[in-house]
Amino acid sequence: MSVVVEDMNIAIGGKPIVADVDVNIADGERVGLIGSSGSGKSMISKAMLGLLPLNASVSGSIMLGGTQVVGASERELADLRGRYVGTVFQNSAASLNPVMTVGQQIGLPLKLHYDLTKAERAERMVAMLGKVGLSADMADKYPHELSGGQQQRVGIATALITSPRFIIADEPTTALDSITQRQIVDLLTSLVDDAGASMLFITHDFSVLARATTRCYVLESGRIVDSGATADVLANPQTPESKRLVSAARSLTLRNTREDSDE
Repeated sequence: MSVVVEDMNIAIGGKPIVADVDVNIADGERVGLIGSSGSGKSMISKAMLGLLPLNASVSGSIMLGGTQVVGASERELADLRGRYVGTVFQNSAASLNPVMTVGQQIGLPLKLHYDLTKAERAERMVAMLGKVGLSADMADKYPHELSGGQQQRVGIATALITSPRFIIADEPTTALDSITQRQIVDLLTSLVDDAGASMLFITHDFSVLARATTRCYVLESGRIVDSGATADVLANPQTPESKRLVSAARSLTLRNTREDSDE
Protein backbone atom coordinates (compact mmCIF):
# COMPACT_ATOMS: atom_id res chain seq x y z
CA MET A 1 0.00 0.00 0.00
CA SER A 2 1.30 3.43 -0.90
CA VAL A 3 1.14 6.26 1.65
CA VAL A 4 1.08 9.94 0.73
CA VAL A 5 1.01 12.59 3.47
CA GLU A 6 0.87 16.20 2.29
CA ASP A 7 0.98 19.41 4.33
CA MET A 8 -0.10 17.66 7.53
CA ASN A 9 -0.55 19.86 10.58
CA ILE A 10 -1.54 18.61 14.03
CA ALA A 11 -2.54 20.72 17.04
CA ILE A 12 -3.55 19.60 20.52
CA GLY A 13 -5.69 21.98 22.49
CA GLY A 14 -4.85 24.63 19.92
CA LYS A 15 -1.07 24.16 20.39
CA PRO A 16 0.80 23.22 17.18
CA ILE A 17 2.55 19.83 17.50
CA VAL A 18 3.32 18.89 13.88
CA ALA A 19 3.71 21.39 11.02
CA ASP A 20 3.79 21.08 7.22
CA VAL A 21 4.81 17.41 7.15
CA ASP A 22 5.10 15.60 3.81
CA VAL A 23 5.83 11.86 3.77
CA ASN A 24 5.75 9.44 0.84
CA ILE A 25 6.00 5.66 1.07
CA ALA A 26 5.81 3.55 -2.06
CA ASP A 27 4.04 0.22 -2.18
CA GLY A 28 6.42 -2.36 -0.70
CA GLU A 29 8.89 0.24 0.65
CA ARG A 30 10.31 0.35 4.19
CA VAL A 31 10.68 3.98 5.33
CA GLY A 32 11.84 5.35 8.66
CA LEU A 33 10.71 8.30 10.75
CA ILE A 34 13.35 9.26 13.28
CA GLY A 35 13.48 11.97 15.91
CA SER A 36 14.14 12.54 19.58
CA SER A 37 11.49 12.09 22.27
CA GLY A 38 8.78 14.72 21.97
CA SER A 39 9.50 15.51 18.32
CA GLY A 40 6.01 14.44 17.23
CA LYS A 41 6.70 10.99 15.79
CA SER A 42 3.90 9.17 17.59
CA MET A 43 1.42 11.94 16.81
CA ILE A 44 2.08 11.39 13.12
CA SER A 45 1.43 7.64 13.43
CA LYS A 46 -1.74 8.28 15.45
CA ALA A 47 -2.95 10.71 12.78
CA MET A 48 -2.38 8.04 10.11
CA LEU A 49 -4.51 5.63 12.14
CA GLY A 50 -7.20 8.18 13.00
CA LEU A 51 -6.39 7.75 16.69
CA LEU A 52 -5.47 11.28 17.75
CA PRO A 53 -6.73 12.53 21.16
CA LEU A 54 -10.19 14.09 21.23
CA ASN A 55 -8.72 17.56 21.77
CA ALA A 56 -6.46 17.23 18.72
CA SER A 57 -7.09 18.60 15.24
CA VAL A 58 -5.45 17.57 11.98
CA SER A 59 -5.40 19.24 8.58
CA GLY A 60 -3.82 18.44 5.23
CA SER A 61 -4.03 15.09 3.46
CA ILE A 62 -3.25 11.53 4.59
CA MET A 63 -3.86 9.03 1.81
CA LEU A 64 -3.45 5.35 2.73
CA GLY A 65 -3.88 3.60 -0.57
CA GLY A 66 -7.13 5.03 -1.89
CA THR A 67 -8.50 6.10 1.50
CA GLN A 68 -8.36 9.68 2.77
CA VAL A 69 -7.87 9.44 6.55
CA VAL A 70 -8.43 13.13 7.33
CA GLY A 71 -12.16 13.59 7.76
CA ALA A 72 -12.96 9.87 7.46
CA SER A 73 -15.72 8.40 9.62
CA GLU A 74 -14.90 6.11 12.52
CA ARG A 75 -16.53 3.24 10.64
CA GLU A 76 -14.21 3.77 7.67
CA LEU A 77 -11.18 4.02 9.96
CA ALA A 78 -12.14 0.92 11.97
CA ASP A 79 -12.30 -1.10 8.75
CA LEU A 80 -8.94 0.30 7.64
CA ARG A 81 -7.24 -0.51 10.95
CA GLY A 82 -6.50 -4.17 11.38
CA ARG A 83 -7.67 -5.25 7.93
CA TYR A 84 -5.38 -3.09 5.77
CA VAL A 85 -3.10 -1.37 8.31
CA GLY A 86 -1.32 -3.22 11.12
CA THR A 87 0.46 -1.62 14.06
CA VAL A 88 3.35 -2.93 16.16
CA PHE A 89 3.50 -0.92 19.37
CA GLN A 90 6.44 0.17 21.51
CA ASN A 91 5.50 -1.54 24.77
CA SER A 92 4.20 -5.00 24.00
CA ALA A 93 3.58 -5.72 27.69
CA ALA A 94 1.16 -2.78 27.85
CA SER A 95 -0.45 -3.26 24.44
CA LEU A 96 -1.31 -6.94 24.97
CA ASN A 97 -4.47 -7.76 26.93
CA PRO A 98 -3.35 -9.45 30.18
CA VAL A 99 -6.54 -11.56 30.50
CA MET A 100 -6.46 -12.96 26.97
CA THR A 101 -4.28 -15.86 25.89
CA VAL A 102 -1.74 -15.45 23.10
CA GLY A 103 -3.97 -17.41 20.75
CA GLN A 104 -7.00 -15.28 21.52
CA GLN A 105 -5.09 -12.05 20.94
CA ILE A 106 -3.54 -13.09 17.65
CA GLY A 107 -6.87 -14.46 16.40
CA LEU A 108 -8.96 -11.43 17.44
CA PRO A 109 -8.30 -9.32 14.30
CA LEU A 110 -9.46 -12.25 12.17
CA LYS A 111 -12.63 -12.51 14.25
CA LEU A 112 -13.31 -8.79 13.88
CA HIS A 113 -12.60 -8.41 10.18
CA TYR A 114 -13.25 -11.76 8.48
CA ASP A 115 -16.04 -14.30 8.39
CA LEU A 116 -14.04 -17.38 9.33
CA THR A 117 -14.87 -20.44 11.39
CA LYS A 118 -13.19 -20.97 14.75
CA ALA A 119 -11.14 -23.79 13.24
CA GLU A 120 -9.99 -21.58 10.35
CA ARG A 121 -8.94 -18.81 12.77
CA ALA A 122 -7.06 -21.34 14.90
CA GLU A 123 -5.24 -22.73 11.85
CA ARG A 124 -4.13 -19.26 10.73
CA MET A 125 -3.14 -18.31 14.28
CA VAL A 126 -0.89 -21.38 14.69
CA ALA A 127 0.68 -20.72 11.28
CA MET A 128 1.36 -17.12 12.32
CA LEU A 129 3.00 -18.27 15.55
CA GLY A 130 5.38 -20.34 13.47
CA LYS A 131 6.20 -17.38 11.23
CA VAL A 132 7.27 -15.27 14.23
CA GLY A 133 9.35 -18.10 15.70
CA LEU A 134 7.01 -19.25 18.46
CA SER A 135 5.76 -22.80 19.06
CA ALA A 136 2.09 -23.75 18.89
CA ASP A 137 1.92 -24.37 22.65
CA MET A 138 2.47 -20.64 23.18
CA ALA A 139 -1.16 -20.13 22.15
CA ASP A 140 -2.42 -21.09 25.62
CA LYS A 141 -0.04 -18.83 27.53
CA TYR A 142 -0.78 -15.35 28.89
CA PRO A 143 1.40 -12.28 28.23
CA HIS A 144 2.92 -12.25 31.73
CA GLU A 145 4.30 -15.74 31.11
CA LEU A 146 6.40 -14.57 28.17
CA SER A 147 9.75 -12.78 27.91
CA GLY A 148 9.92 -9.28 26.43
CA GLY A 149 11.11 -10.65 23.10
CA GLN A 150 8.32 -13.23 23.01
CA GLN A 151 5.74 -10.56 23.84
CA GLN A 152 6.95 -8.45 20.94
CA ARG A 153 6.77 -11.47 18.62
CA VAL A 154 3.14 -11.88 19.68
CA GLY A 155 2.60 -8.18 18.93
CA ILE A 156 4.06 -8.65 15.45
CA ALA A 157 1.91 -11.74 14.87
CA THR A 158 -1.22 -9.83 15.92
CA ALA A 159 -0.35 -6.94 13.60
CA LEU A 160 0.32 -9.20 10.60
CA ILE A 161 -2.33 -11.92 11.01
CA THR A 162 -4.75 -10.20 8.57
CA SER A 163 -2.01 -9.71 5.94
CA PRO A 164 -2.25 -5.89 6.05
CA ARG A 165 -0.77 -3.86 3.22
CA PHE A 166 0.82 -1.21 5.45
CA ILE A 167 2.61 -1.71 8.77
CA ILE A 168 3.31 1.04 11.32
CA ALA A 169 6.06 -0.02 13.73
CA ASP A 170 6.12 2.58 16.51
CA GLU A 171 9.39 2.23 18.48
CA PRO A 172 8.98 -1.59 18.49
CA THR A 173 12.41 -2.39 20.00
CA THR A 174 12.88 0.35 22.62
CA ALA A 175 12.28 -1.89 25.66
CA LEU A 176 14.51 -4.74 24.40
CA ASP A 177 18.20 -5.53 24.85
CA SER A 178 20.52 -5.08 21.86
CA ILE A 179 20.57 -8.73 20.78
CA THR A 180 16.78 -9.09 20.97
CA GLN A 181 16.43 -5.76 19.15
CA ARG A 182 18.31 -7.12 16.16
CA GLN A 183 16.30 -10.33 16.17
CA ILE A 184 12.98 -8.46 16.26
CA VAL A 185 13.99 -5.96 13.56
CA ASP A 186 15.22 -8.75 11.27
CA LEU A 187 12.04 -10.76 11.88
CA LEU A 188 9.76 -7.79 11.23
CA THR A 189 11.50 -6.66 8.04
CA SER A 190 11.61 -10.22 6.72
CA LEU A 191 7.87 -10.73 7.28
CA VAL A 192 7.00 -7.34 5.78
CA ASP A 193 9.11 -8.05 2.69
CA ASP A 194 7.67 -11.56 2.30
CA ALA A 195 4.16 -10.10 2.40
CA GLY A 196 5.04 -7.37 -0.10
CA ALA A 197 3.72 -4.77 2.36
CA SER A 198 5.03 -1.28 3.01
CA MET A 199 6.19 -0.11 6.44
CA LEU A 200 6.76 3.07 8.43
CA PHE A 201 9.34 2.33 11.11
CA ILE A 202 9.39 4.96 13.89
CA THR A 203 12.36 5.25 16.22
CA HIS A 204 14.83 7.60 17.90
CA ASP A 205 17.78 5.29 17.19
CA PHE A 206 19.67 5.46 13.87
CA SER A 207 21.45 2.17 14.58
CA VAL A 208 18.06 0.42 14.59
CA LEU A 209 16.74 2.47 11.67
CA ALA A 210 19.69 1.55 9.45
CA ARG A 211 18.81 -2.12 9.91
CA ALA A 212 15.08 -1.69 9.25
CA THR A 213 14.71 0.86 6.43
CA THR A 214 16.12 2.00 3.11
CA ARG A 215 14.93 5.62 3.30
CA CYS A 216 14.07 7.94 6.15
CA TYR A 217 12.73 11.29 7.35
CA VAL A 218 14.25 13.16 10.32
CA LEU A 219 11.76 14.99 12.53
CA GLU A 220 12.59 17.87 14.87
CA SER A 221 10.02 19.87 16.84
CA GLY A 222 7.25 18.63 14.60
CA ARG A 223 8.94 19.43 11.28
CA ILE A 224 10.82 17.32 8.75
CA VAL A 225 14.38 18.68 8.76
CA ASP A 226 16.25 16.03 6.76
CA SER A 227 15.44 13.09 4.49
CA GLY A 228 17.02 10.70 2.04
CA ALA A 229 18.43 7.20 1.79
CA THR A 230 19.01 5.96 5.35
CA ALA A 231 22.62 5.05 4.63
CA ASP A 232 23.29 8.52 3.18
CA VAL A 233 21.68 10.37 6.09
CA LEU A 234 23.63 8.20 8.52
CA ALA A 235 26.90 8.81 6.67
CA ASN A 236 26.39 12.52 6.00
CA PRO A 237 23.73 14.13 8.23
CA GLN A 238 22.77 17.62 7.10
CA THR A 239 21.20 19.19 10.21
CA PRO A 240 22.18 19.55 13.88
CA GLU A 241 19.36 17.19 14.91
CA SER A 242 20.47 14.56 12.38
CA LYS A 243 24.06 14.88 13.58
CA ARG A 244 23.02 14.38 17.23
CA LEU A 245 21.00 11.28 16.39
CA VAL A 246 23.80 9.84 14.25
CA SER A 247 26.36 10.53 16.98
CA ALA A 248 24.19 8.77 19.55
CA ALA A 249 23.72 5.80 17.21
CA ARG A 250 27.46 5.44 16.66
CA SER A 251 28.13 5.54 20.40
CA LEU A 252 25.38 2.99 21.07
CA THR A 253 26.56 0.68 18.29
CA LEU A 254 30.14 0.80 19.62
CA ARG A 255 28.98 0.06 23.15
CA ASN A 256 26.77 -2.84 22.05
CA THR A 257 29.60 -4.28 19.95
CA ARG A 258 31.86 -4.26 23.01
CA GLU A 259 29.16 -5.84 25.18
CA ASP A 260 28.49 -8.57 22.62
CA SER A 261 32.19 -9.38 22.33
CA ASP A 262 32.43 -9.80 26.12
CA GLU A 263 29.72 -12.47 26.19
